[in-house]
Amino acid sequence: MHKQRVVITGVGVLAANGIGKEAYWKSLVENRSGIGPITLFDARDLPSRIAGEVKDFDPHDYLDPQMKPRRMGRFTQLGLVAAKLALDDAGLKPHGMDHIQNLLVVMGVSTSAMDLVGKRPAPYTAVSAVPHALTSAIGYLFHREPALVTLSDGCASSLDAIAYATRLIQQGQHEIAIAGGGEGAITRYVCESMLACRKCSMRNDEPHKASRPFDLHRDFGVMAEGAGIVILESADHARARGAPIYGEILSYTTCADPAGSREGGGLANAMRQALANAGVQPSEVDHVNAHGPSDIDMDITETDMIKEALGEAAYRVPVTSIKGATGCPMGVGGVLQLITTALMIRHGLIPPTTNYEVPDPRCDLDYVPLRPRHVQIRKALINTHGFGRGNGAMVVGRVA
Repeated sequence: MHKQRVVITGVGVLAANGIGKEAYWKSLVENRSGIGPITLFDARDLPSRIAGEVKDFDPHDYLDPQMKPRRMGRFTQLGLVAAKLALDDAGLKPHGMDHIQNLLVVMGVSTSAMDLVGKRPAPYTAVSAVPHALTSAIGYLFHREPALVTLSDGCASSLDAIAYATRLIQQGQHEIAIAGGGEGAITRYVCESMLACRKCSMRNDEPHKASRPFDLHRDFGVMAEGAGIVILESADHARARGAPIYGEILSYTTCADPAGSREGGGLANAMRQALANAGVQPSEVDHVNAHGPSDIDMDITETDMIKEALGEAAYRVPVTSIKGATGCPMGVGGVLQLITTALMIRHGLIPPTTNYEVPDPRCDLDYVPLRPRHVQIRKALINTHGFGRGNGAMVVGRVA
């Protein structure tokens, strides 16, 4: 059976460092972090009081009041706006897509509406607080009934959702998909949970410097929120309607850490399999968009896994992490990495790893310090890792 090629035709992003692809990209290129003091609840008594919040966000600026955004969890509000931005970027209007018989919506989330959970229940809480609420809300944008799927496997959730949608388009079951994820879990309970497992930066006096992937002076990551959505289409469908194309999804592999290995120990295998499935040699990789959470141990592990997977090629490939600017937005991290990679391919530019200033001898690859670098990206590798031992690697290519 002929396998359809799958391309990216639209992106929508809301992150700590910007709403919309232009503001988001500008922040990355200018090496600016979006981390700041927590404002979504009173965190004055917590040892870590910083996070990557989406700033100046009012859902009523983007959503029709008839959609009742106040009844939605924050992750649904953010994700729904990202979906509208992505559709607009792809030149699509929800009410102009009635001819599409097999529309697919796949979202990846690591939690649910944590801002609603624990509060006094309202009549809408049972529907609004479930992980599937975002997927369902996006489905309501359309007159036709799309297929709705929600996946959840930690920080790998959104990239797994994109891979799932890609596979169904490749098989010819769908022509177009809306895929990605949303997270809005900056609440006291979640922050205290992260503090309990000792995964939070304590750099409260310099929040914009707190998340510093691969840097010698990192002291763990910074929790964040956000949403990222991509529009995926079969290449034939995209070309038939004259859609601009960011790039092509070439392959994706997911695997667990081997039993008894260190956290992230399965990343090398995921990378090797993804490259093999795409028919791409390590020497052909022009960029690695790393998971890079600014974690003391995980950044070292990922560096080791990149070297194991790419061999000598690892030392010449630019490796960057967006989390110095975005923080760690849980399940949304993967789709934000994909959107960033798509923008890199379009602009021929790799933004620097924000806050990477002092090399760590144990992290000895090229992390693109201080300023952006002009590179024509033909093939890029995206890494993701989530709590629960999940690893994913995606290969994305330029479309000639």
